Amino acid sequence: MSRQPLPPPRRDPLRGLVMALAALLLALLTSGRVWAAVAPDATAAPLVVLVPQDLVHQGLKQSLQIVQETGRRLEPSAVAQLPDAQFQRVNDGNLGISDSALWVRIRLFRSMLSPEHLVLQLGRPVWREAEAYLLPSDPAHPDGTRAAGIGRLSALHSRYTAYAFDPPEGASTLLIRVAQYGALTPEFHLWDAAAFRHHAVDDALLQGLFYGMTVALLIYNAFLFLSTRDKAYFAYILWQAATVFYILTLSGVGQHQFWPSSSPWNGIGLIGGLSLMCAGGLYFIRAYLLLPRTAPRTDLALQIVQWLAITLAVAALLPASGWMLVPAQIIAAASLFLIALAAAVRWRQRFIPAMILLLSLCPLLLVGFANIGRTLGWLPETFLTSDALQWVMVFLALVLTYGLSVRVAQLRERATKLQDLLLKDPLTGLLNRNGLFDAGQRALDRTQDSHAYSAVLWIDLDGLKRINDHFGHAAGDALIQATAARLREAFGPDAVCARLGGDEFAIVLPNLPSPRLAEDLARHVLERLRAPYALSGQEFRASGSIGVALYPQHAQTLEELLRLADVAMYRAKELGRDTSVLWEPEMDADVQASLFQFTRPARS
Repeated sequence: MSRQPLPPPRRDPLRGLVMALAALLLALLTSGRVWAAVAPDATAAPLVVLVPQDLVHQGLKQSLQIVQETGRRLEPSAVAQLPDAQFQRVNDGNLGISDSALWVRIRLFRSMLSPEHLVLQLGRPVWREAEAYLLPSDPAHPDGTRAAGIGRLSALHSRYTAYAFDPPEGASTLLIRVAQYGALTPEFHLWDAAAFRHHAVDDALLQGLFYGMTVALLIYNAFLFLSTRDKAYFAYILWQAATVFYILTLSGVGQHQFWPSSSPWNGIGLIGGLSLMCAGGLYFIRAYLLLPRTAPRTDLALQIVQWLAITLAVAALLPASGWMLVPAQIIAAASLFLIALAAAVRWRQRFIPAMILLLSLCPLLLVGFANIGRTLGWLPETFLTSDALQWVMVFLALVLTYGLSVRVAQLRERATKLQDLLLKDPLTGLLNRNGLFDAGQRALDRTQDSHAYSAVLWIDLDGLKRINDHFGHAAGDALIQATAARLREAFGPDAVCARLGGDEFAIVLPNLPSPRLAEDLARHVLERLRAPYALSGQEFRASGSIGVALYPQHAQTLEELLRLADVAMYRAKELGRDTSVLWEPEMDADVQASLFQFTRPARS
């Protein structure tokens, strides 16, 4: 028995996405072992930072020595007297999450040629507690001199946690006490004061650009929401507002500009702001991707995490809520995963806005999980794990603003197609009975406003039954289509042309300067209908019977005008067909059709 070749495996993008996210998370988890937080080294000589003559800015990570508070708060004088054996050297990266404060010691040596005015910048801009002290001389100096006094440094007015100081010539010591929301990441830097001022100005311009773009997008989408009343725009506004609050906290701008003396807001912003950003993002994705209608199970998963995030955001307002930081990061990771999953589900359904979202999610997944890894103590502090998040968020906001416009265009196209199904005749493309009453009434209203005349023509095509019997219904349909094209061409774009079914058509002619023009147009159409039709290589001939009713002479409502035009059309058939008749009052007594009243189609 011969073996049949196995079919190639079917590629499942959803499964591939899940595997990629799992691999990324595993990489972040396992990478934590690369950055050993603290390495005790009591025998190593104390590290001294030599302030160079051409100092602009340099990192101090390799020169940090730390001691952790255990139980009671240490005073700077007590820390200054601790022997070197109790200090530990910092290797690299992240010191992990701790509720206790950490004392950091930095030994400096400034020569006579080194800059006099320096700035100490701490790594992450948001700290639960941060204090800095300067010891003018080294208490452990070999000559036995003691510190002349410990001076507390004042923080600069900057989004960064930074301190300006003027160290004495020779040896001095910096003592910094810090406690952090999340893992401690000692990325301290030493700046020349003038260079730091230039850096702060450049950074302020970048921050202004970021918040300016974000606020502009908020205002733009707010106007779109007011004009469209689309729930997705409202969800976008909520998401972006929560994102601004979280980024204000994360970047230090909130602490700098809005709550400089209220550190609890940092905790509320980092926990509650992150939770609200996740809840707003999930709510927006549900509306953006139309998940309640198209993927209800995926929507339910997003909705559950959304409400968990809202609950956590409310709980963050309670005192002693620092322990909620880890649950907030878990919710953030779950939100990233579910958003990517929802985008993949809708991508498989060929929803174009989902494809746009899925492509823009790649940088967010990378930076989002890197930020989570830094907060939980797995990754060191770098641009990728800190400030990159705000620029990725503004990039995502820009892309999704475009995605919203694509989504609106796609929904409008679908609505137009649905409207065409409701208001247009599928065979001819003319209006159907529903469309006739909508467009015809608007035409009469325009005529009334301009104090002009209008006319309703009822046209019955003669000879269609004979063509159907001899050549089939396909030929009859082709004749109806050709007739509709001739009517559209004869009456022009201002006329309301409709097919009422079978071989019957109705025309509403608005804004006529004279009632006689309606009769002239009726005779002109009869000539057009008499012209032979060349259909599928054969020649067909047909004619029409036309009834005409005038507005406002004969009636003032579209229903009554249609009835009178129908009566006049039957009189045209009695007169031998291929003619037009203007309605007259005495026709009602002779024609049976006058017993029926035309009514508007019921609205669903």
